[in-house]
Amino acid sequence: MTTDRPNAEKNLKDFLEKHGKEGFLKLLLRNYLYELAMYYLHSGTHKPIVTEDTGYQFYVDGDGRSYRPEQIAKFKKDLKLECLRKAGQIVDKIRSLGILQDLDKDVLNNPKVVELIQEAFESIVKPEGV
Repeated sequence: MTTDRPNAEKNLKDFLEKHGKEGFLKLLLRNYLYELAMYYLHSGTHKPIVTEDTGYQFYVDGDGRSYRPEQIAKFKKDLKLECLRKAGQIVDKIRSLGILQDLDKDVLNNPKVVELIQEAFESIVKPEGV
């Protein structure tokens, strides 16, 4: 489905009115984390159980059996939910650092803000409660 610029701008404006900057950032981060995870899973950077190409590694288990389409769909759905949870943790951290309200300004040129955002991303890979 394609859309023209005025319609896209209206859709974005409606989304921001309904969900705010926080909702937009959460959605953006969820999609980013999901794509990053899928890229990792399809890459050859980790030692695979099977030695075929990376597409094969994603769709075939260690015993050479193909995953059923519903298993793959469930995995992707679960991954998106986990990415949404992690995105929420990042947004919570950014909010707690007091920089969420300023993200629409040119704050990313401020090294302190960049450091705080990096800290927020790093916080999601630490075990909970640490």
